[in-house]
Amino acid sequence: MGINPVIKISSDIVEGKDSSIKGLSSTRDYWKISISDNGIGFEQQYTDRIFELFQRLHEKEKYVGTGIGLAICKKIMQNHNGFITAIGKNEFGGATFNILLPAVPTSIN
Repeated sequence: MGINPVIKISSDIVEGKDSSIKGLSSTRDYWKISISDNGIGFEQQYTDRIFELFQRLHEKEKYVGTGIGLAICKKIMQNHNGFITAIGKNEFGGATFNILLPAVPTSIN
């Protein structure tokens, strides 16, 4: 496409009670890591589908991939009591992926 990739990564601690993400504990804090890019993007209506094994939104002739990467990410998050969400702006509008992992105490008693 001739466009230079731009990737932005940020992090913050969020309270589960303040998040709209279903499944977060309201009594816990979470590390929220956000990764945004200006890549091929996706339509928001497919946000759940992209985390399913072997699901692809784009033709394999146009873009390489197997459709397992985001499914693996979701499984890793589940194994660590975390969550992953995606926000698609539109096709070719980039995307933002939010990873939420339970925050652990910084000190050991």
